[in-house]
Amino acid sequence: MNTIWKENIDNFIHLANLHGVKMIMIGGGAVNFHGYQRHSADVHFWIDTQEQNLQKLVTVFRDMGFYLEDFPKDVKEEKQNISVKFSPEDLNLELITKFHISKSFDQALADSEEVSIQKEKVMKWNVL
Repeated sequence: MNTIWKENIDNFIHLANLHGVKMIMIGGGAVNFHGYQRHSADVHFWIDTQEQNLQKLVTVFRDMGFYLEDFPKDVKEEKQNISVKFSPEDLNLELITKFHISKSFDQALADSEEVSIQKEKVMKWNVL
């Protein structure tokens, strides 16, 4: 990963943790965490789409310098995901609103494993 991506994703995770955003890492990043090598062009998080959680996510993006008042109706209704491209050279950040597994978001969050890394700032996220 290049340095710009690393800083942006670190900042996103730090701010999401700071604001209490409920999200779970899924996809290639989660597979790698569990010890299997899988290359992915994006980092995926499944997000809780309850209004309070989405408002916390709006605050995260504002803190990162994005102008955002709210998410579109399709995001709130789990019909559209959120894709963020920090720059042409970077990987995408994919925030998944509807993930098809045999449990609800809250059940998956309870079953997920919390990861914590101490760098310049503490970063925590959950992995399914």
